[in-house]
Amino acid sequence: MTKTLEQRVIELEAKVKLLEKQKARAEHLAERADKKVIIFDMLVDMAEKEYDIEIRKNYKPESSKTSMKNIKKQ
Repeated sequence: MTKTLEQRVIELEAKVKLLEKQKARAEHLAERADKKVIIFDMLVDMAEKEYDIEIRKNYKPESSKTSMKNIKKQ
């Protein structure tokens, strides 16, 4: 059955509303994830200072390229 122009418009409006809701939710989750990353970095910084330990690994750019080549060969 072919849909009338009015039915098609209503259908597309509903789809736009759904997509707008999904976009808002995705933006909210992205913002929340960004905040979690900031908090995690702050906690790691505090732990490193408080306990005088190195938690983060500091790789040289050359060593990471070499390790990537080894991974690709396997």
